[in-house]
Amino acid sequence: MLSLDLYTLKEAATAVALGLMMGLERERSGFERSQEGQGATPNRRASDQAEPPHGSLGARTFALLTLMGWISVKVGGAGQAVPIAALAISALMIGFFYFKTNSPDRGLTTEIAALTAPLLGMLLTRDALLAVAMTVIVTLLLLSKPWIRAWIPRLHREDMTAAMQLLIVFAILLPMLPVRTLDPWGVLSPRKVGWMVALIASVDFLGYGLNRVLGSRRGALMTGLVGGMVSSTVVTVTMSRQAREDPTLRGPGQVAVMLACAVMGLRVIILAGVVGGPVLAKPLLLPMAAMVLVLLGCSGWIYRTGAMQVGGEEIPVRNPFHLKRAVAWGLALASVLLISAAARSWFGDRGLLVAAGLSGLADVDPITLAVSSQVHAVGLRATTATLAIVMAIGANTLAKAAFAWVSGGRPFGQRLAMMLGASLAVALVVAWVQF
Repeated sequence: MLSLDLYTLKEAATAVALGLMMGLERERSGFERSQEGQGATPNRRASDQAEPPHGSLGARTFALLTLMGWISVKVGGAGQAVPIAALAISALMIGFFYFKTNSPDRGLTTEIAALTAPLLGMLLTRDALLAVAMTVIVTLLLLSKPWIRAWIPRLHREDMTAAMQLLIVFAILLPMLPVRTLDPWGVLSPRKVGWMVALIASVDFLGYGLNRVLGSRRGALMTGLVGGMVSSTVVTVTMSRQAREDPTLRGPGQVAVMLACAVMGLRVIILAGVVGGPVLAKPLLLPMAAMVLVLLGCSGWIYRTGAMQVGGEEIPVRNPFHLKRAVAWGLALASVLLISAAARSWFGDRGLLVAAGLSGLADVDPITLAVSSQVHAVGLRATTATLAIVMAIGANTLAKAAFAWVSGGRPFGQRLAMMLGASLAVALVVAWVQF
């Protein structure tokens, strides 16, 4: 039975508020449709042109539905008969309303949202925070119609396929991988390798999505920042080629490359922090922050004399996630894990640093994830892991500087190599002092 107290009144008011949150959005959407149908003009107020939409589920209806769901649980007590009956009656009324007012161009979104209203009222009696969160999610979905319709034409089949593959990796493949290690050093766990592959694939996919949203021809700033999330090497390759073909692009191209390298430094901090935890993120933060600050300072100095827009061709960034590529990357990561663990076991920390430098010539991510995982798996010192990551970044940075010099020519590559070298030297000094 209901008892009149402050908590009960607060819960009832919350149920009404949840329904109003969804209902106000639906009612406002109905006004907008009515306004469009009556040919609204910008010179007249909407309230003078559109009458309140008839035959629609609005704020009061949604509020009553959530309140009915809440009352059904309070009245029914521990039993389920009253809530089930209330939900069935709500579904019948909403279904009858839909078929009574149906039109050829009408969907089911409002009616389905209305069916969730009494369920949210019932959920409120069990978990108030979850009920509020679910109501916010439902309201955001209702609000997202214009955004979804604007994005659908821009989606490619390749994008959807890659997203589904990523979901398959997280939902199906990862839980099937064994947890136990398969090597004598205790570092090669299939589940751990799978999580690392999924992590780096997610970061790549995020960078690709931002590149699709912002575009790769929004100037040197966006080219470096967004392109660096996908691949700083791709940015270096493209900018070097463009600078050789068009000397006016040398300054903007250098800005783009250094910003991409700065984003790479931030990306390394995030990956190491997620896998290695605060024990690794803390000592890694200073050398990477020093490197990023030097790169940003050099970029700012060049940008003051460079053009705002980067001309030339688009950076050829394709969807980075494919299952075959992810499997190949996982095999490479497993190899780096074994080589780094064996080098440390046979030659100590110096052997690990040499392996990190050689691995970094090709890619920074595998060695970053490998040494980060060893911090907890085999007790690798955080300072040693930090220096190994910085060594890998150093090798990768030098490789990109050399490529920029060869591919972009001496005028482009010389200044870029000097600034990249300065940022690397600062990072190495800070890391060595910590070590």
